[in-house]
Amino acid sequence: MELANVFGGVIDFILDPRKGDSFTVLYEEQYLDGEKIGNGNILSAQFVNRGEIYTAVRYVDPKGKTGYYSPEGVSMRKAFLRSPVDFTRISSSFNLSRKHPVLNTIKAHRGIDYAAPTGTPVVSAGDGRVIRSGYNSLNGNYLFIQHGQQYTTKYLHLSKRHVKQGQKVSQGQLIGRVGATGRVTGAHLHYEFLVNGVHRNPRTILDKLPKAKAISKSEMPAFKQAIAPVLAQLSAHQEWFAYNNP
Repeated sequence: MELANVFGGVIDFILDPRKGDSFTVLYEEQYLDGEKIGNGNILSAQFVNRGEIYTAVRYVDPKGKTGYYSPEGVSMRKAFLRSPVDFTRISSSFNLSRKHPVLNTIKAHRGIDYAAPTGTPVVSAGDGRVIRSGYNSLNGNYLFIQHGQQYTTKYLHLSKRHVKQGQKVSQGQLIGRVGATGRVTGAHLHYEFLVNGVHRNPRTILDKLPKAKAISKSEMPAFKQAIAPVLAQLSAHQEWFAYNNP
């Protein structure tokens, strides 16, 4: 799951991977008195998806903030995650003329239903503030989060809500758990994405949002110097693996 968090802004690890894809991960190992006690941070990773190469490297900026960036200095962290839950499948897509499974009438489906077992963690898609946290017979347990002036995300049918109205949340923070509350036929997260109050398809809108933050020109020399040894180690591992697995 940590690898998914590294690439969470650019890759959906449920829908995007295809047969033949590959990945390489360089990570810390933690030892105590010569005995391994666990794994540490991912230092660098590369994922080849449908022939396209994504490389991420861990970097701590001068202010002490840690993030993952491409070798060119572009942040892997986008304003919003590709999906806010580790789902098993999409049970219903964004469709403005969908036939409602309970009402049996044509009713716009202004979000995406991510099927997942009850209790599966749901996280905030981006930084923001909880503007609604409640329950009703239609939405079940629900949360609405405001992200700046333009964007709102909605999370419906939760089994539990872990944040309250007015609370600030960070991208990736646990806010609730998948459930089957309200008017539903099974456990899933109904997720909506609004731009200036207008519903947009969560699966396509992210590609139209502003680009990710990049390392400043003044900081770039220090960034390049810091990541060079890590990228060299990642490359060496890949060469070793290719040599030993012809």
